[in-house]
Amino acid sequence: MPAPIRGPSHWAGPLPTDGTWARGRRFFAPFAGCCFLLAAPALAADPGRIDGYVTPYYNSAGPVIKVGQYSAGLASKDSSEFVATILRMKQRMRSLDFAETYVAAIRLYDLGYRREATYWFYTAQYKGRQFALLADQKRLGGMGDPGFELYHAQEAFFAVVGPNINGYAFGDIGSLVAIIRRVQNENESVPDLQTAYPGVNFVPRPQWQRINAGLNAGLGQLASQLVSQKSRMARERAQNGTAARFAHLTSKPFPG
Repeated sequence: MPAPIRGPSHWAGPLPTDGTWARGRRFFAPFAGCCFLLAAPALAADPGRIDGYVTPYYNSAGPVIKVGQYSAGLASKDSSEFVATILRMKQRMRSLDFAETYVAAIRLYDLGYRREATYWFYTAQYKGRQFALLADQKRLGGMGDPGFELYHAQEAFFAVVGPNINGYAFGDIGSLVAIIRRVQNENESVPDLQTAYPGVNFVPRPQWQRINAGLNAGLGQLASQLVSQKSRMARERAQNGTAARFAHLTSKPFPG
């Protein structure tokens, strides 16, 4: 499993232009009481494919997928079966956990549905941050306990998925901002986390909505920052080669 992302909970500074780590600095968009990760580790060799693993949920070799009832459909090499699986998942988006959502984002990206993958990626990242904020930090347990394992899995998923999807998505800030606003609007309330993550201890339910409101507001701030810094990011992507690296990638329209 990739090493958990560690570091300060807030970092004030400019937004990254390419979705990568920059000389070891982590870039965050500050939220109220949390942070939303924009960066990721060094870029993989193939910008059109996400290689990596998060045990036990996903391994790109195969791929091997273990996220419950949708696993076979997500791993399917039959395009119609894969699309049907995504459509079924979409009908239950609110109740999906972050692992299911991240794996869907990976497979969508690999199969060329990259704009749709961006939506699933930012939804997964929201779900992961929401889990991390609402899980009871004092009762996560240790290795092997669901709270502990899931807490670090949401960090590891970002480390695996972020480089390519952010590298691609930052090439069209207008589209990315629209996706982020959509994710923000769809997550104004908190789903039943205790059903989605059995065996995990959460903070008292009366606190959920207040904490989520801060997370949601922060995502809106991120969208505003992207708009205000659009020109700077475009210049820097051109200068550092990121724009050229992802320029050849296209996105197929997703049928649904």
